[in-house]
Amino acid sequence: MPEITVSDTLYRQLENAAGEEDFESALWEMTYLFQRGNDPSE
Repeated sequence: MPEITVSDTLYRQLENAAGEEDFESALWEMTYLFQRGNDPSE
């Protein structure tokens, strides 16, 4: 799996967005929503 480096500020925003949800699960969900929004054929 590729490694992604983000700023501390962005990391804190991602943590806040995850809330009670598992952080990795939140990242996968965000990736899915991004791909779906940018590829209407899905």
